[in-house]
Amino acid sequence: MVTEKIISNAPYVASAGTVIAGLTLKDWGVIIGIILTTITVVVNWVYKHRRDKRETELFNRQITNLSQSANK
Repeated sequence: MVTEKIISNAPYVASAGTVIAGLTLKDWGVIIGIILTTITVVVNWVYKHRRDKRETELFNRQITNLSQSANK
């Protein structure tokens, strides 16, 4: 049973190995560049979203404080 899984997956592993072995240094540079750029965009989006959330909360607090001061 285990050998059947190994035998059935062997062509996929061999194909992946062939593709990886056929890539040049320039190809790897492009792939790594795309991956790092994607990670950078996601991290920047997360931090920008957190910053916007903090600024919105601060703004709402300031508005609440101003309206409470005006009512006194």
